[in-house]
Amino acid sequence: MKNIKVHDTAFIIAHYRSQFELLSKDPYAKLWLRPRLKKFADSFAEHVSYHDEMLHCMRNRHFHDALQEISQQSDDFLFINIGAGFSMYPYTLSEKVTTIEIDLPEIIAYKDLHTKKFTTQNKLPKRAVIHKTVDITDIEQLKNFKSVLKKYSEKKKVILIEGVFFFLKKDEIKNLLSFCKSIQKEGDILFCVSFDEEILKTLVFKRLTSYFSLHLKSKGNPYTVLPHSFYETLNGYKLIDKNSTLSLGKKLNAIDESLKEEDVLNEYLYTLERL
Repeated sequence: MKNIKVHDTAFIIAHYRSQFELLSKDPYAKLWLRPRLKKFADSFAEHVSYHDEMLHCMRNRHFHDALQEISQQSDDFLFINIGAGFSMYPYTLSEKVTTIEIDLPEIIAYKDLHTKKFTTQNKLPKRAVIHKTVDITDIEQLKNFKSVLKKYSEKKKVILIEGVFFFLKKDEIKNLLSFCKSIQKEGDILFCVSFDEEILKTLVFKRLTSYFSLHLKSKGNPYTVLPHSFYETLNGYKLIDKNSTLSLGKKLNAIDESLKEEDVLNEYLYTLERL
């Protein structure tokens, strides 16, 4: 277990959050820092966008604040983070919240090992966090995951899917959202993140896909983007809020007001309520 191999790129978003933790609201991102991350961040900034670091901080800030708001209303809920990576939301929430984090086997194994170590060292507060490996593109594995949720059938369920849809095919996204609908009940909340279709016209998006192909050797990536109408008409849900990392950055004076959307990798942040 101690020799689990996780590529440096898996930690880059944590690196971003750690650079501006007062804005990102993530005081624990620095636990995942590695020496080579700055070099990678600098390379990405040079070849793709200089603003991605702050925009990722804004994404974390948005969901941190949204989760805090839900927790203030009632902290007895189940938080399911699909594609959790090295995000640290549970450790800023009430200890009454139970969290299930889902990701790839090596991510889950590494994170489970190290969060337990950090808790023992008093670098993290104790929280009820369950780490699960589930292939979210496999319908059978999603069905099997339902058995884990039986003991939480009466709890409010809050689901977050960020940094995931870009790497899934549209049919896989629809299947995943259908699964979410099947485990949630009226009033439960679903958070989603994706790029709007308009980004396909921009040079910054072309630089992004080129960087993935040339520098990260990413093959078969669908680079999926979704129109706002996808969420406005999502069966079983009502869209109750739409924000973006750029808009939030400007609101918090973290990003220059003059910056245009077509010049950045602006992600949209959707909040949906189960009908």
